[in-house]
Formats: sequence, C-alpha cells, structure tokens
Amino acid sequence: MLAAGGDGTVGKVGRELIDTGIPLSVLPLGTANNLARSLGFCASPEEIIARLERGERRAFDVGLARGPWGKRYFLEGAGGGLLADYLRNAEGKVKGTETLSKDEEMRRHVSLLRHMLHDYPARKWKIALDGEDTSNRYILWEAMNIRSVGPILYLASQAATKDGRLDFVCVREEDRALFIEYLNGRLAGRKAKFPLPLRRFHYSKIVCKNSMLHFDDKVWPAKKQKAKSPSDIEITVKPSALVILQHAKQKSAR
Repeated sequence: MLAAGGDGTVGKVGRELIDTGIPLSVLPLGTANNLARSLGFCASPEEIIARLERGERRAFDVGLARGPWGKRYFLEGAGGGLLADYLRNAEGKVKGTETLSKDEEMRRHVSLLRHMLHDYPARKWKIALDGEDTSNRYILWEAMNIRSVGPILYLASQAATKDGRLDFVCVREEDRALFIEYLNGRLAGRKAKFPLPLRRFHYSKIVCKNSMLHFDDKVWPAKKQKAKSPSDIEITVKPSALVILQHAKQKSAR
C-alpha cells in the first residue's frame, strides 16, 4: 500500500494495515513528514516509486493507548501538556501559511510554540513507567514511537522503530530555559539535539485530570466532548505491528 501525503494521511493508512501483513510505503507530500523521515522515505516521489520494486521489508512498532475512548493506535507519539494544547489551539487557527514554504511553515509553528512556552504552566501529572513512579510537574511529556513529532521536533533522536519500546521524554519547570534554547536553535536552522534525557519503556500508566492529550496529530478530548476526570490511561507498544516496504537505496556511482 502506497500512502501519498503527510503524517495524517500516512497514519490513517498505517492504522488500517496493522496486523494485516500488507506492506506500507510512503510518498512524503506533507509539510512535517515526521513518519516519512523516520522510515527513510526522503527521496523524491519519482525516485521512491522507481526503487520500490527492489525494496526491502522491515518491521515497525506501533504505539497503543487505552482509555475512556477504548483503544487508539499511534505511529508518531502520544503526550500531554504543551504540545497537546498547542495542537488543540492551532486547529484551523494558523492563518496565512498558503504562501509559505514547508520550512517557513514549520518555523512559524515552532515560533508560536515557543511564544506559548514562555508562560505555559507546569502541571502535576501522575505517571508510572514499567511500574516505577515518575510523577512530577511537567510542562510537556511525550511517549515517542519515532524520532520527531509535531513541527519536526526531534525529541527522541535515538528512537528505534522495532525494539518493542517507546521513549519517554519530558520537560519540567526547571527545564524550561533549556527547552526554549532548543526551540531557538530550531528557529535558527540548527540541528540542535534535544537537551534532556529520555527513558525507554514498555508500559506506562497515566492519570489524566482535566488535561489535553494528543495521539499523533489528534487531540483528546475532542471539541464539545466531556471526558471523565480523573481518567486512567495506559500506553504500551504493539511490536512489529506494521510491515514497511522501504525503497532500495540509490546505487553509488563508481
């Protein structure tokens, strides 16, 4: 199956292919293209199509979140705090991007996110990773399945896509200045490494109290939806749930 589009389209197609054995390939036609980047689909659409016949299949893990909504799969990441609230606030509100290049549009999102960060409050989150309590006051936390999320934020640059684990990254109140500096680097065009440590885990339990969550680019609760508070959320990983057909690498000239 060939998914042509951005992360939303690729995610929608990918979720339909979970456990089917049908391979997924990607033509990166979106703006952020987080999934395409992490899966290695970085060539032009023409090159990708030409090299698929000689491509290789590989496994890809999928994140799974269970909560009041039932269960929901995610391919990029799930999280709460700053990014989830930004995604909710940005729905249909970021105007004037029609004439911007993809890079300019991403920088605009990062700039708006940084502006929001300056006075965004850290909130108490009750979180356990593989049974160990990691509760704290977080500005942002993410369970990452791939390296980047949102407007190409490389929060888990060492993330593996078939190790049966997710990467937990977070920003506490005392990390605010470091995160602002990271976003400044993104705006300056530097490939800055996310300055905070990550932790790999298999299973997480979160108690959500009147807070927004996101699963890839979708937020919960949805508009006009009332969610029970507090809500118990479980996040885990479904190993090798997808098959990716990666296009063959271009042969180097001799």
